[in-house]
Order: sequence, then C-alpha cells, then structure tokens
Amino acid sequence: MGLSTKYSYHQINHGDSASCPETDPRNVLRRYLLLKYIQYLILPSSNFLASVFGMLGSVYTAVALQSPSISRKSTTVFISHLVQADVLVLIRIAELLQGYMDVKLLAGGPSFLEGLCHNLLNANEHASLLLLSCLSLEVLLITFLPAESRGLRTVRWARLACTLIWVAVLGELAVLQAAESLQRAGLSFHGDHSLVFPLLQGCVWAAPLLQMVSRVLGVLLWLGNAYVYYRVYCRAPLRRKSC
Repeated sequence: MGLSTKYSYHQINHGDSASCPETDPRNVLRRYLLLKYIQYLILPSSNFLASVFGMLGSVYTAVALQSPSISRKSTTVFISHLVQADVLVLIRIAELLQGYMDVKLLAGGPSFLEGLCHNLLNANEHASLLLLSCLSLEVLLITFLPAESRGLRTVRWARLACTLIWVAVLGELAVLQAAESLQRAGLSFHGDHSLVFPLLQGCVWAAPLLQMVSRVLGVLLWLGNAYVYYRVYCRAPLRRKSC
C-alpha cells in the first residue's frame, strides 16, 4: 500500500512482524522520523555530533525513498525535504576538514566561514523543525479531522508548504549572513551607495528582529512537536505486536 500517513504515525511501531521485515523501506522512514524527533526535541541544538548522525540517517533514508514500495504521498514529500535539509550540514563538515587538513575546500576567510557555518546550521535546524511541524500537523489532522482534511493532505499542498519553508529559511539565511558580513567588515553606510544602501541597511535592521521571531517561533514549534511526539511515540495504543 505504500507509505500512508496514518500508517506511518499511528502504527509507527505496531505493524505485523510478517509484513514489516527489517529491510522494509517504510521501517527505515519510521526510524528516521524517530531519529529526527529525538535530534530536535531532546538533544541540544548545538550538538554538532547529533547533526552528523542525523545527516548520515538522511543519506540512508534518501536511498530508501527510491524504493518502488514507497508511495508518493504528502508524508513522503515532507520526509524528502527533511533529508535535503541536512545538505546544509555538509558545509560545516567541509569547514572542519579544512581546519584539520591542509586542503582548501571552501573559499573565504576564517571569520567568514565560521559565521557562514553557524548560519547554515541554524538554517538546517529551522528548516527541519518547520518540516517536522508539517508532519506533526498532518498527524493532528488525521487524528481529529480525517475526512475533512483529506483535501489538504495532498502532494500539491505539501510541495507548496515545502517551497514556502525553503523561501523563508533561505531568506533568513541571506539576511543574517549579509548583516554579519557587513558588520564584520566594519563598513559604513556613508558614501555614494544609492542602490546598495537601502538593501544593506535593511539587512542590518532586520537581523535582530528575525532572530527574535525565530526564537519565539522555535519555542512554539518545539512545544507543538513535543506534544505530537509524546502522543504518537509514548501514548499510541498497542494494537499489534511490534516489529
């Protein structure tokens, strides 16, 4: 039947042992979602080792998503974008390798790369948390409004939501990086910069506001995802024998 959203969450660990072998790609997706919930809800956000393990899980999940037994549902769209979000961690890994090895992997000075890697890890966290929130919202819709929400739980709306998430996350990344680079360079707003001045000034002014909104939204999303995590993984009724 493929990966239906209801099967993915409400029977996340309660499938028939004969129908869910260890190599079943659907089991890979379930474990991957559990890994991501633990990574972003339990472990500290600054834990780089957790990000590396999450990225390795994403690589394995990317292979599982190619399986013909995985149907192209809205859940699969969100999971595939969750996998893509971990690409941002690769820049941080390249920066670390550049520091330990005598090899030039990334262009730019140390301060620029440090700020870029920090912003990329934040972008990874924000994108992943938003995508997990979409998956959590899907769980709530299936739980409380299964028939009424069927028109919203489509691939079309899932792709639109993912597009909006990436526009917001990459826009935040661009603004913060531009503001930090400008402040680090110690540039002044004085002079003949008639075209560049409004854009740079807007980035510097918007950066603190974006950071404040991100913190508040992050707390709210964390609470919402924690509720769904508790409900699905801790309170889900044991209907069948676990795989």
